[in-house]
Amino acid sequence: MRKIYLAVLSAAIALTMTACGTISPPVQTAETTTETTTTTDESVLDSAASSEADSIVDAEQVKSDTFMAEFFDSNIKFMDVSTIVTEAMKGSSFENEIDNSNGVNKITLKGSNGGGMIDVLCIDLSQAQIDYDMEYILENFGDYYYGLTSAQMSGITEDDFVSSYRMTSSVISKGKYQRYGSVQKSDGIATQFGYTETYAVLSENKLTVVSGAYLSSDMMERQSFSQLMAKFAENVKY
Repeated sequence: MRKIYLAVLSAAIALTMTACGTISPPVQTAETTTETTTTTDESVLDSAASSEADSIVDAEQVKSDTFMAEFFDSNIKFMDVSTIVTEAMKGSSFENEIDNSNGVNKITLKGSNGGGMIDVLCIDLSQAQIDYDMEYILENFGDYYYGLTSAQMSGITEDDFVSSYRMTSSVISKGKYQRYGSVQKSDGIATQFGYTETYAVLSENKLTVVSGAYLSSDMMERQSFSQLMAKFAENVKY
C-alpha cells in the first residue's frame, strides 16, 4: 500500500509541475478542435483483468512477507553444518575463507578470474510451531534465499540470465527445493559468466539450505562452481 501511495504521489507531483509552465497554453485561434476518446468494453475488461492480476500478486507478496516475518520470529535454532562444509569443499580448486558466525557458514570463494560465495545453514524447526505446510515453507524460504544470493552478483539483472530452473518436490514427511540460473553478460569488450543456485531440504523438522553465486570472466570457472554446488547438494541428507 505504501508503494502504491508513493507511486500516486509521484504522478501527482509530475502533473503539478507540468501545469506550472512546462507546457504553455495554446495561442488563441478562431478554430477549436475537440477530441473524443471512446472507451470500448474490451479495453475496460482488459483493465479490470490487469487490476485483478495485480491484486493477486500483491496479496501473495503480503502472505509471503508475513510468513518470513513469522518464520524468523518463531522458536528456531541453528544447527552445526561444519561436516557438510568440510566434505563438500574437499578437493575444491577455489581459494576459500569460512566464517561460521551467527549460525550460518559463509564461504568466500576466489578463482583466477572471478569470485563468489556460498551460504550453508541448517535450522531446527521442531519447536517453531509454524502453521504452514512443508511445500509452502520450502518454496517461500527457498525463493527468499535465492533472491538474496542472486543479488550478490554485482551489476547483474534478470535480463542477463540465459537459463533458469525451479523445482519443489515432497514425499510423505520430507521435501526438497532447487532453483538455479546461469548468466552470460557482454559489454562488447569482455564477457561475464555467472551461476547462482539455492538447494534446500526439509526433513525430520530440519531445514538445510545451501545457496551460492559465482561470477567470472572464465566459463570453466562457472562450470567448476556449479559442480561444487552439486557436491554440497550430495552432502545434504534427504
